[in-house]
Amino acid sequence: MRRNRYPKRLVTIAAAATAVTPLVLVANPAAYADGQGRGPGDGRGGDVVRAAVPPGAIRHIVVIDLENEAESSIFGATSPATYLNQTLVPQGELLANYYATGHVSADNYMAQVSGQAPNLVSSSDCITNLSTLAGSFNDVVPGTLDPNRSAYPGQVDGQGCVYPSAVQTIGNQLDRGAPRTSSITWREYAEDMGNDPARDGGSPDPLGGTDCAHPVQTAGQAYDGTNSAEGPNAKGAQKSAISDQYVDRHNPFIYFHSVIDNAAYCDSHVVPLGTVTTGAGGKNVYQGHLALDLASTRTTPEFAFITPNVCDDGHDATCAGTNSDGTATGGLVGFDAWLSKWMPLIMSSPAYRDGSMLVVITSDEGAIGDASAVAGEKPGPGNANPGYSPLLNQPIAAFKGATYYQLLGVKGLTPGQAPAAGTLPGGGRTGALLLNRRWITPGSVNQTPYNHYSALRSYEDILGVTRGGSDGLGHLGMAGATGLAPFGRDVFNADVDGYRHPRGHDGSDG
Repeated sequence: MRRNRYPKRLVTIAAAATAVTPLVLVANPAAYADGQGRGPGDGRGGDVVRAAVPPGAIRHIVVIDLENEAESSIFGATSPATYLNQTLVPQGELLANYYATGHVSADNYMAQVSGQAPNLVSSSDCITNLSTLAGSFNDVVPGTLDPNRSAYPGQVDGQGCVYPSAVQTIGNQLDRGAPRTSSITWREYAEDMGNDPARDGGSPDPLGGTDCAHPVQTAGQAYDGTNSAEGPNAKGAQKSAISDQYVDRHNPFIYFHSVIDNAAYCDSHVVPLGTVTTGAGGKNVYQGHLALDLASTRTTPEFAFITPNVCDDGHDATCAGTNSDGTATGGLVGFDAWLSKWMPLIMSSPAYRDGSMLVVITSDEGAIGDASAVAGEKPGPGNANPGYSPLLNQPIAAFKGATYYQLLGVKGLTPGQAPAAGTLPGGGRTGALLLNRRWITPGSVNQTPYNHYSALRSYEDILGVTRGGSDGLGHLGMAGATGLAPFGRDVFNADVDGYRHPRGHDGSDG
């Protein structure tokens, strides 16, 4: 959530979004259409719904999240993201009905790599003191597997943000039995992580910054001091000569003991993004892990999650530091500037050029006033309304007792009280852009509903994870929910010589 711009710009945006996009369920159930789109058998006498590309066709996946924007804002005709819409969209496929799975930020990031649904703390960006808005890095308690596996597949009971070691991420899956196609199985690339080591923590990285930065817990709890960016343009205690716009809550892998409890393992996988500067003749000059890793298909991770800082992901309207163009403008302008610098590196990489890389660009969540969801999305045991955030429903003294929801124009909620189950079912419509040179038709638009869980299931299928998970077939948490379909031939819609698509989600023969 954007804490530094509620009183002005964001209020106007969210109020408008609320008027245009009511809090309703999506009627089309296609993303949860049971038994459509068949893939390889599961060895049990039945078929399994798998993503509609042949095994090994796509060997690398890159996921990039921007912050808090509706599909209409990101991809609409008046979007200020001109590089995204004029350069990238014509080369890829727009999933117009792609949805987030919760509000606000942290829960969506966790869902994308683990399939864990929001609880009341993760829905509040891990803030447990709603008066001071102090961040926390506390274990999910009690953290036990919910016994109702039909209703809550692979879900952990309790409240908190740091999941027990039994909860796996897609990174853990790739390290435990999936076919190896790269010397690096997975990496989180976090921009600015460790610019201020005293603020962020972590282990010194030889290329600059720190690895695996996160608060150090005592008895399963810790204070998180990264909620607000620091830099020369910040106010109050965050004003600093050091520009550090990294925040923990946008770095999903650090919220899993299965990653952070092994320091060496975490240090090798959760690394700083690196930097880009303008060299002679206006050429981009890259330094750091991402540039080095993408130089060869052998070192390009099978799964990469890239987290821009809170200026470059569009979270902050006015940045504590600067964006990729050297100004303090954030929002979609800042995100677009970041894309214009970093996407040329990604799209010129050997893995992208040979068609073995899929790039996914989406938003963590939609507009706060939009809590719509793909029909069939299930809540977890920790929050009966995935689109509800206690943080946004707490009266704020500085705003004369108004809640953030009220400031944003969201009506019908009682301050301090959770609504009836099912009132706010999801994270709103964000859209997603998929880029691949071989399996996607450039400039295509897809209206089939998908969400973060659909995407995770697709990533697991594409990268060859076929065992374990909540369904025993390789899908974690809600990605293993009954009837959830991965990306089908409607997504991988290009005609590839020598390949016949499997039976599609729409039931048609490929």
